[in-house]
Amino acid sequence: LSDRMNRKHFLRILSAALLPALLSACAAQRPELYAMRNGGSHQPFYFTDRYGELAFREFYDWAGQFVGDRAVVERDGKWGYIDRSGETVVPFRYDWAGSFGQYGFDEEVAMVKTGTDRDRIPLYTPCPTALIDRDGERITPVYGFMTPIVGGVSFVNDGRKFHGVGRDLLASDGKWGCVDRRGRLVVACEYELAYPLFDRFAFVRKDGKWGVLDRRGRLIVPCRYDAGYYRAGIYVLDTLFDTQDTPPTDGANPAVRGEFEEGRIYMIADGCAEAFDMKGRKIGK
Repeated sequence: LSDRMNRKHFLRILSAALLPALLSACAAQRPELYAMRNGGSHQPFYFTDRYGELAFREFYDWAGQFVGDRAVVERDGKWGYIDRSGETVVPFRYDWAGSFGQYGFDEEVAMVKTGTDRDRIPLYTPCPTALIDRDGERITPVYGFMTPIVGGVSFVNDGRKFHGVGRDLLASDGKWGCVDRRGRLVVACEYELAYPLFDRFAFVRKDGKWGVLDRRGRLIVPCRYDAGYYRAGIYVLDTLFDTQDTPPTDGANPAVRGEFEEGRIYMIADGCAEAFDMKGRKIGK
């Protein structure tokens, strides 16, 4: 019995040691394929191996490079995904689709859209948007808008009616929240407006009052202020200026007069300003 147990223990150790090597060998045998196109923008895309030989006789209006065993491709205005044999594994049913792992998301996740406006950049077109897995299964609700990952999260809006562009994109029927790199909802869609500043923080408004989320989507300044202001070099967020039909004049807005220091988050209530650092700690005026 002891000998059998020792042999089983040895085999478990041997399997644990060999498995990574076997997986690596299998990965090494996977052919390297490349999306190619000859000539101008009207020429079709195709895939070749590392020696330039045609991998399979399928041609596309547009094609992305393989990420693992999936490549996004377009044909006749619809987007889908193929595997390394050229077989369609996610049907051509989207009006736009991104590569797996693109825009900061996990490599098992891809962004897809329906109803895009061809006169606008698809990524920034408000329309039904979701994340899918490698089998084409939707792993998020259908949102009306989704940003690339900003810091640690993507800002999503569950509405369908939008106006404006850029950070002034407004939804008349939806609210803003956040998902993580795998599409998991980490901030409920409860904010009327969200002004993210790259990977630093975001001003958010709830019930008419402003607060601050950190780069991971955590509320670090509660939503109880009339406005927020931040300046760092050429980047300026001024919610009072941006959201009023008639922006305040220089005399009415201390931020415009240069009274606020660069690199601090300022929250304004009843005409008084409080300063915070990037962790939401109050540091005075």
